[in-house]
Amino acid sequence: MKKLHRKALAAFMSLILLFSVSSCDIFDLDVNTDPNNPSQAAVDLLLANVLSNMSSSLAGGFNGASTGFMAQTTANDDFNFSNASWNGTWNFLYSGPLKDLNELVAAAEAQGNNPRYLGIGQVLKAYYFSTMVDFFGDVPYTEAFKGDAETPIKEPVYDDDAAVYADCLSLLDKAIANFALTSTVAVRGDLIYNGNMTRWRKLAKTMKLRLLLQTRNVSDVAGQIQALVTEGDLITAAADDFQYEFPTAVTPDFRHPWYQAAYAGGEAGFSYFGHQFMYEMLVNGDPRFPFYFHRQTTTVLNPDDPTDKQTIPCSQRTDCTYGYFVLNPNITNALFGSDPDGLSSSEEAYLAGIFGRDRADPSGIPNDNPIRTIPGSYPAGGVFDATSGSGGGNRGSSVGYFPMLTSWMTKFYLLEASITLGTDISKVAASESALLNSALTDQMNKVWDFGSRGQTVAADESTWGTAYSWPVTFKTRAALRAEVLAAYPTGGSQTARLGYVLKQAWFANFGNGIEQYNAFRRTGLPADIQTPLQLPRQFALRFPYAQDELNLNSKTPVIIYDNPSAAVFWDTLKFQF
Repeated sequence: MKKLHRKALAAFMSLILLFSVSSCDIFDLDVNTDPNNPSQAAVDLLLANVLSNMSSSLAGGFNGASTGFMAQTTANDDFNFSNASWNGTWNFLYSGPLKDLNELVAAAEAQGNNPRYLGIGQVLKAYYFSTMVDFFGDVPYTEAFKGDAETPIKEPVYDDDAAVYADCLSLLDKAIANFALTSTVAVRGDLIYNGNMTRWRKLAKTMKLRLLLQTRNVSDVAGQIQALVTEGDLITAAADDFQYEFPTAVTPDFRHPWYQAAYAGGEAGFSYFGHQFMYEMLVNGDPRFPFYFHRQTTTVLNPDDPTDKQTIPCSQRTDCTYGYFVLNPNITNALFGSDPDGLSSSEEAYLAGIFGRDRADPSGIPNDNPIRTIPGSYPAGGVFDATSGSGGGNRGSSVGYFPMLTSWMTKFYLLEASITLGTDISKVAASESALLNSALTDQMNKVWDFGSRGQTVAADESTWGTAYSWPVTFKTRAALRAEVLAAYPTGGSQTARLGYVLKQAWFANFGNGIEQYNAFRRTGLPADIQTPLQLPRQFALRFPYAQDELNLNSKTPVIIYDNPSAAVFWDTLKFQF
């Protein structure tokens, strides 16, 4: 017992000695000083994360659906969504990059001496949330990201879409003011402009032009647009383009979503390109075609073989316009002046590789992955179509990019403003035709820039037929532009001129369906896109809300996304087939 008592006493004295150490020495052990686990993310890391994740989301599902709406791909081209369709995307955005963006802006504001990061955050917030409005209409905005606040908001309100747009315009004005301030804080984590404030300022002003033009049917914005054009501080040169270049590393794989679908696996997994889009580019002799598309096969399917017949495009329909190119006499005569049975072997082999679908063809999906036309070297970083060859296997350069707001887009905005609002564009170009020529020149140069990386491309398009043994004749860039400008309806009606311009934008904005989807809802143009073969739903005027939101947030509006009542505030057309 005495031994036990002495041991207990010793232990007790040791405990007293421990607590006699000053309190600061004890409590300092609880302070988080681990540099690898900071309590708050650094603004440069937040910025890089926001740009990477948002760009991937926009270039992925949003872009895919939009190009489907506009008949360039078959993604969602029948407009048949459910509330589960965008569940994962919505949850990812609000729990990931949009929340990180909110933290970036809050941190830059709290620091007080960081106007550059703050300005960048404000521009990005304006871009991303105006885009969320374009897709979803009313969205959580003022009460978003407050689930972990001192007074948590678990069910944020859905702010009026017009009010969100108005705040986005205000954010852009604040950003422009912030970019004019001096700062000793160097900007890091900027994956777009590498901290160049002049380019961020031009982006803010051009984005303001974009949002104003978007609302031109519901607000008198002519004066504000004219002021921006007169000021002249817009993105009108390729060096200032707002674009995201995807990394090329295989692990982890953050390459362009189209590249991942077409080249990352053992075989191509990309869905289909729209037949009209490919056909019109071929008929036009458009030299962008071999950059946009890559053929996987030269083998002509036999309609008398049961397996081949099930695989042939539109084999289960009788109302297709384009169907299987190589067996469609309307197409073979338009391209080669011959019926299918009169084609040469090289003509047959070439057309066999043009394998997509008519708009909203409801036929089943056969095992045709190895023969579908897949993305080429622009903008996904795949393979230039010098010769046909299978996808998959990480072929191509994988140097993909997503054009978000570019010089040619700016010039298309200005053309629309000139045609519909009478905006004086003389500071940018001498005429609408000259401005259209400039827009096409910028875009084609970008196609050649990205599309030629890691590829062997003959510099002179006039030699392509010989260099690649193609039976089709592609014009030179200069010749195509001259042809387009010669047909511009200079003295035509507003609708004729705008329709002509937006048809050219349809070809030029390949890779950014968001621009096309917005332009179509504003104008209904271009008006000559193939009518869907089947319409389980009407044209999608917006996206449906996520099922999780309907289940967990009682403030989520109940909407029917293809009903005219669901149109976003700036959409006065409310297009219906």
